[in-house]
Amino acid sequence: MAVPKKIINGYEFDKNTPEDVVNILLWHMHDRNVRIRVFYGDTKTGKDWCEEYMTMGYVGGSTGKVKTPLLINNRNSWGGSPILTGSIVRITIDKKDVYRHPKYHIGKVELKPSGYADVPYGVWIDGKNHANFKTPIQAQKWAEFIKGNTNSKS
Repeated sequence: MAVPKKIINGYEFDKNTPEDVVNILLWHMHDRNVRIRVFYGDTKTGKDWCEEYMTMGYVGGSTGKVKTPLLINNRNSWGGSPILTGSIVRITIDKKDVYRHPKYHIGKVELKPSGYADVPYGVWIDGKNHANFKTPIQAQKWAEFIKGNTNSKS
């Protein structure tokens, strides 16, 4: 089943995309001086999905008949991944919120043993093991990244 869409300034957005999100994406489209970070999640509850990949970059747009906002990895890249506009619960620029869902939350992030000998340090979110690392410093840095306190995992 196709997701209902809306067209704004020639770009297609999920029909449930908040106006603030549309405005931020359009404002920064094709601006290679502003790198954004998007946080995807459940837009009904505001809960962050804790995605770590394809969440940071420059806003660009696809070409063709149906144009969509893209997240471009770096200034020299031509293509990127489509932005899931209907699933954005937070957007940051330089670690500062420019959009935050009214109910945004990430869940309880804890550093606990993973139970694996080769990667003994785990990051648990709401009681579920989410990622494992060789050192406690790696686990702590990843936890800070996933919470949006830093834009680097290392």
